[in-house]
Amino acid sequence: MDFNLQAYQADHLLHLSVKPARRLCVLENARHRWLELDGVVQSAMSLSQPSHLCLPHQRSIAERLPERAGQILELGLGGGDLTRHLAARWPEARHDCVDLDDEILTLFQQFFLPPTGGTPRLHHADALHFLLESREQYDLVLLDLFSQDGNPLLLFQTPLYRALAQRLCGTLIVNLLPRTRLEQDQALKLAREWIGPTTTHGVPGYRNVILHATRQQA
Repeated sequence: MDFNLQAYQADHLLHLSVKPARRLCVLENARHRWLELDGVVQSAMSLSQPSHLCLPHQRSIAERLPERAGQILELGLGGGDLTRHLAARWPEARHDCVDLDDEILTLFQQFFLPPTGGTPRLHHADALHFLLESREQYDLVLLDLFSQDGNPLLLFQTPLYRALAQRLCGTLIVNLLPRTRLEQDQALKLAREWIGPTTTHGVPGYRNVILHATRQQA
């Protein structure tokens, strides 16, 4: 059951926190549980099928996953929709999830953990710092970072892609919400320069643009 972003209604408020910079809540109805940031749905979980992807941009990402992944890194967690999907798809995979927001990590553990499959290793860290400190090699990296007004500037700067190139030996998928065409073109340029062949995929009816890159060893 997909989540209707135009007509959803909540029956229960499971969590609410209000800070000067944001309002974060977890809501639920008979079919779904979801995470909202400043009134915008960030992720949604089917209560009957937790590994099902309910949002269009996530299904677009799933269409571009490799046939197999044994070492997975997610940079940006949210409600963990793709985390649950990947845990069900590849339960034996080694899976790291990184988020700078410790409250997001706590809410994931309280409300959105996968019911089956492997439990991911959670890291409270800055994405770039984690990449620079890690010595792991990943065959799949999912990059889904957002600030209050869209993607952080990090996604359009060389240091992130240079660090990714050191840790990646397979597929990179980036969920972009570009404010301008220049941002999209810059992310595409950097991915091609540092990772390898890269394609872009729009999500019909949404601003999301999915970058799909394959690591090309030097």
